[in-house]
Amino acid sequence: MSDQDPDRAWFSPLLNKIAEVAGDRAALILGREKACETIYIPRHVGPTHWLSRLIGHDAASALAGEFGPTKMEIPPALSGQQRKRRAAIAQMTDKGYSINKITRALGVSRSTVLVHRRRMRRDDDDQGSLF
Repeated sequence: MSDQDPDRAWFSPLLNKIAEVAGDRAALILGREKACETIYIPRHVGPTHWLSRLIGHDAASALAGEFGPTKMEIPPALSGQQRKRRAAIAQMTDKGYSINKITRALGVSRSTVLVHRRRMRRDDDDQGSLF
């Protein structure tokens, strides 16, 4: 069995570790803004450090405390990966997450979630569409 949180199945293993330490929001931001880049995590970060400005000082301090000092290559988070995004929306919907929680966690628009949910209902309908 995987040690990754089933609520974050759309994250890579490294982004899951980052999310455990600094939160889902920090992992998603790093996966979008620094995707495929090698970044340096220092032992300590100040409030003006680029990492603090990007993900917030508390999250950056937590990352520095857990991973610093080290270099790490940040994997992409969902960008351009429609299948992963669709699967993540489906998983979170099945778990009972609200539309607002899904949009915040995945960084997608409300209309994207509504469209995917509508398609899910259509796929689950045994009778199918008459039109």
